[in-house]
Amino acid sequence: MDDKIVQLEVFHKDYNLDKKDNLDTLPEGEAVFGIFAIIHEKPVHCRYIGQTATLRKTIRDLFEHPGDEGFAKFMQGPWIQMLVYELMPGSSEEDRKKAADEWTKKHTPKCDEKGEYPR
Repeated sequence: MDDKIVQLEVFHKDYNLDKKDNLDTLPEGEAVFGIFAIIHEKPVHCRYIGQTATLRKTIRDLFEHPGDEGFAKFMQGPWIQMLVYELMPGSSEEDRKKAADEWTKKHTPKCDEKGEYPR
């Protein structure tokens, strides 16, 4: 991966048995990001691509208010989530949307009603 890309397992204390939480360690700034599953410590099976002006808040919101049922099962279920992100300080929303579109083409995010990546 690009040296500007950061990969990090993310934990929300309300959604794992060990009550781990590292969301406060995330940067607060502008970013493009993806939420992935993990196999052998590598991000796989992308579930979500997004862009934001406030990375930390957005990732917390995705755990707490994930939207559709399938993505909720993934974010709040037994899977370990890997956040992959690139900070884009000072970027416009338009620039972040363009980057998110490129990431979407590259990673093809999908999530079925069970929270799994459809085969």
